[in-house]
Amino acid sequence: MINGRSFKENWDKMGKPPNSESITINPVSGTNAYLTKSHDGSMGLFLSDINDQIPHRKYEHLEIKKFPKKEINLPNKPKFIVRNVLFLDVDHEINSASLSLILEALHEQEPSGQFTASNLITVLDEVEEILRRPKSLPTIEEVAGAWGELYILQMLLQNTSNPHIQRKIVSAWEGETREKLDFRFVHAMQALEIKTTMSEDRVHHLHGIEQVSIPPGFDSGAVASLCVEIGEGDTCQYLVDSIFSNAIGNEEEITKFKGIFIKRLGIRGRVCFDERFLFRLSKSGLEFYDFSQVPSPAQVKGVTPIEWLSDLTDSVPLNSTETDNLISKITS
Repeated sequence: MINGRSFKENWDKMGKPPNSESITINPVSGTNAYLTKSHDGSMGLFLSDINDQIPHRKYEHLEIKKFPKKEINLPNKPKFIVRNVLFLDVDHEINSASLSLILEALHEQEPSGQFTASNLITVLDEVEEILRRPKSLPTIEEVAGAWGELYILQMLLQNTSNPHIQRKIVSAWEGETREKLDFRFVHAMQALEIKTTMSEDRVHHLHGIEQVSIPPGFDSGAVASLCVEIGEGDTCQYLVDSIFSNAIGNEEEITKFKGIFIKRLGIRGRVCFDERFLFRLSKSGLEFYDFSQVPSPAQVKGVTPIEWLSDLTDSVPLNSTETDNLISKITS
């Protein structure tokens, strides 16, 4: 199984070729794939022995070519020929940190590592939106919000030793389409909204009454309030890599987990792969509050509050026993 962190480490270790006419090539162990790095730092991916037809696609940041054969020249090894080669050429503006998703998703499609053209097209259809660099980079506030969600997700995953529960936890994040509530843990009938601030004051921006409303059929809901410090700690990309590595179970269970996580990352968006900003939890920076403790606008007939700032300073958080029970309810 390909590991997101090992992919990035291998990619970073690949040197750039000496000129624009050559490429650096590195085989992906146990597969028919080869990573390439061009002179401008852009990534390519060879797939050898491809015998099925390539469905017609036109991607904005990705180009697919097919060659009858290619000569491969690896360091300290004689040259050799690979045949029926599919070559994926990736725009150099794409952040290489997120490209591990292609290989992770290919393994979900074909765990044997012998990838086909159909496998690749299926994956690219799903992940092109993830790989696309937005016209404007996410703000630090947006990155902090994603960091808080990933931090809580990682914490919950680390608190269970059951692969089935791990999949239920990651499935609860964002839903099949992005929702206003961050987590709906159906197996625990528990809703959880994550709010992160870079201030010592627990004042959070709420984007709708749904974020502090118990969904129909659920037993309870809570807000996880995080106060974070900037400039030290981990990036969002690091947390994503860590979550991939936290998957437990046999190979089939890990593959299922990674497949679900990849889809949820696609829903949450490119902000999850940010490497510009470091955050760490402040001392006593995490508190949980029952939805009933979150100040909300008064209900007025005919008026729907859209968004507001909620100050939790005078609200009563869950005590340690209640917090432990909440986490146990989700992770058991």
